[in-house]
Amino acid sequence: SQKRIQKSQMIRQDFIIKQINQLGQVLARLLSDLQGLKNSGQINEGLEITNQTLKKELEFDVQELLDIPTDKFIETLRTHKNVTIDSLEKLAEILLLIADNKHEDSKIIYQKCVMIYEYLEKAEDSYTLHRQWILQRIKTEL
Repeated sequence: SQKRIQKSQMIRQDFIIKQINQLGQVLARLLSDLQGLKNSGQINEGLEITNQTLKKELEFDVQELLDIPTDKFIETLRTHKNVTIDSLEKLAEILLLIADNKHEDSKIIYQKCVMIYEYLEKAEDSYTLHRQWILQRIKTEL
């Protein structure tokens, strides 16, 4: 019946919203852990955990994220796993921490960060000083 279909759709939507929220929480926790490791000079130890967490939650580790073609990068992230604006921002911060640690692919990582931050500026239709400062800093690294 129609009521059963509507109830099924609502349950499915609730499940999707729960998954999206979980991804944001996982990325926030990962970012916090990485920042702590960076502050104690042990960020390299966190890279393996970062890769495992990203692989589990996004189905992409850092290298696979870097391998996504530039012209499909944002679209892939937005459509795959329903990555939200908030989660994209956390992902950019995670990638930025990795690039700042002189990762062998820092240049490519910085480029992906620029793409995310520029997308966020357009998607949110807002200008933030923090993002502009980060973009300026990244562009000096490039």
